Amino acid sequence: MSQQSAERKTHTESGMAAGAPASPSRRRWLGGMSLAAGSLLIPISASWVASPEARAAGENLIEINDWIRIDADGTTVLGLSQCEVGQGVYTGLPQVLADELDADWRRVRVEFVTARDAYRTAAANEALQQFVGASMSVTLFYERLRIAGAQAREALVAVAARRFGVRTTNCVTREGRVMHPQSGRSLGYGELAADAAKLPLNPHPQLKNEAAHALIGKPVPRLDTPSKVDGSAVFGIDVKVPDMLIGAVRMAPTSGGAPLAVRNRDEIKARKGVHEVVMAKDAVIVVASDYWRAKTACDALDIEWKAGPAADSKTILAERRAALINGQAGIATNIGDAPGRIAAGGKVVTGEYHTPYIVHATMEPVNATVHVRKDKGEIEVWGPIQGQDKVRWALGGIFKLPPEKVTVHTTFLGGSFGRKYVPDFVIHAAVASAAVGCPVKVIRSREDDTRHGFYRPCASGRFQAVLGHDGLPTALHVRVAGQSLYNVIKKDHYEKAGYDETMLDGLYDLAYAVPNLRVEGIDVPQPNIPVSFMRSVGSTSSVFFLESFIDEMAEAAGIDPIEYRKRLLKHDALATRVIETTVTSAGWQAKAKPGVHRGFGYCTYTGRGAAFSTYVAVAVELRVVGDRFKVERVVCGVDCGRAINPNLIRANIEGGIGFALTNTFKSQITFANGAVEQGNFGDYPLLYLVEMPKIETVIVPSDRPPQGCGEVSLPPMAPAVAQAIRRATGVRARSMPLPQTVAEAKALDREGHA
Repeated sequence: MSQQSAERKTHTESGMAAGAPASPSRRRWLGGMSLAAGSLLIPISASWVASPEARAAGENLIEINDWIRIDADGTTVLGLSQCEVGQGVYTGLPQVLADELDADWRRVRVEFVTARDAYRTAAANEALQQFVGASMSVTLFYERLRIAGAQAREALVAVAARRFGVRTTNCVTREGRVMHPQSGRSLGYGELAADAAKLPLNPHPQLKNEAAHALIGKPVPRLDTPSKVDGSAVFGIDVKVPDMLIGAVRMAPTSGGAPLAVRNRDEIKARKGVHEVVMAKDAVIVVASDYWRAKTACDALDIEWKAGPAADSKTILAERRAALINGQAGIATNIGDAPGRIAAGGKVVTGEYHTPYIVHATMEPVNATVHVRKDKGEIEVWGPIQGQDKVRWALGGIFKLPPEKVTVHTTFLGGSFGRKYVPDFVIHAAVASAAVGCPVKVIRSREDDTRHGFYRPCASGRFQAVLGHDGLPTALHVRVAGQSLYNVIKKDHYEKAGYDETMLDGLYDLAYAVPNLRVEGIDVPQPNIPVSFMRSVGSTSSVFFLESFIDEMAEAAGIDPIEYRKRLLKHDALATRVIETTVTSAGWQAKAKPGVHRGFGYCTYTGRGAAFSTYVAVAVELRVVGDRFKVERVVCGVDCGRAINPNLIRANIEGGIGFALTNTFKSQITFANGAVEQGNFGDYPLLYLVEMPKIETVIVPSDRPPQGCGEVSLPPMAPAVAQAIRRATGVRARSMPLPQTVAEAKALDREGHA
């Protein structure tokens, strides 16, 4: 077991059963705790010393392994290494651990754990680190947690059997107790924990068979719901620590800009409540006694800026379109001779598609609280952190400290979608704290977070195919151009591969059978525009391109688009089953009702580094209401392996569809004169609740291990909606965001943009 320091945060009330509502006074109580007592987030040492709350409740928690601590009264504390971003891991992963442990679910508490290798993973071509991303939490931790639970259960049984004077095979476990059925004797886990902790752990414990699972596969209610409903859940923006000041940020008016000087610095510092005006590399931060004073002072700053390059959306689009024709490409897939077959002629189909930059637009803007203790050579961080080790590395590098000297406490995240993996907002808080010598919480305004976010790259795709006598493609040539994500954040990986796999998600590993296939990626650099991961990464662009083109080929061949997909996927029984299940569940064997226009989309979503494969299909029903398009119903069929908690899968699918519809109809970041033109929800709107369709999620039974489901419903939505619009208007929209009205669709058609 690792002896590195562990840091934890209890999301449920200490001493309270999981799922029970916490007192609404919890935030006030947390804010008043002393720093010596651990304040909001309690650091726990490698020996798992009980937190102040645990001691106050009379708990004496004993560590069994990296994931499990048990009190004498039977309270079981389960470690959660993956931050709760809304995806449900706060419930789903403890379910797995508790099931193998045979814990009493009513007496379980969940705590965030960090800073041990047991909590780190290595995604493809990445360093070992603790983070949440790429829909891989369940895939990466399912087996690990089952083993941890079974190890602890075996140790507890061994102690009980010794006390009973029987063989371990004569003992059974249930709801936090070890029982000897023959004699009727039983002992609670709390009575056994101290001795069990002394036993060596079996590296290969006997795991339960599927029939014995009491929690895995069950729709257990979410443990974090009560605290989020009653307001006691602590998000980053709620953090309060003693002697804390508040910082507001003023970012450059142009992307890539930087501050050169603050002309009225003395005047701003003289304001009541203002403590300091801090120059950061890319911003100016005003530190004050409260946010209002900090923000109003920030707005009044007279700053001399160094302008960034003059980015312009029209120019960027023109560069991408030119690159599709003559840009130097990296070849990702080359089977047969697709260009030659297409050049030879026949029934050739061509399509060109475009997607814009989009931003994460999280409901909780980025924020962090940091205390840089120069005298002690250590840093403490509190906040909505998606990449704990990323923060340690960043701050350790800036302040010349070993990463282990950076303590990271993780709160609930008010949305992230990848945004809070990038530690820029934590760096601002650290720079401010170092300047004033006390903890500083820095909150970035939504406008600055929108105008200085890390965007999902825009992209353009050009598809050409030649159809055979059966209407199916005998050759397909794909070129995708856009700003490469990997050439910015994983340059070594990009240079080694020669292309950006995120730009070609679902294309370079094409699920459909095409005998001659060439897939190329072209980087169109935009040095002043920061990009990073966003929910489903490149798939929202590439699958929109692919599925739209599948519909165009089916139309050219005169074949029903669903049948067309099935013919191209006849080699894949799982894909075919998901498509057929979705169509049947949607009731599409019957003709559509008058006024209902249908669209269909499919995706084999492959996790980064081939970590998992999830099969997903969406059946969309759309009406024209007045002049506006309204998506009324979506049926989503998904095979994501074994379902740990069906409720969580449905929530992820439904949330993903809402996110996808926002991107489909509304989302775009545009640049003019080097500046982002959008700032808040007024000009970067999200989907309204009234616009959400009725969603029916069909979980296809599977005996495969659990696969990812957090992002998979996004990619096929836009092409399915585009097909429904095609059937409603006769116009095929090839650029996102799609038109929201018939008039917009007709205008696009007249202008040649559809």
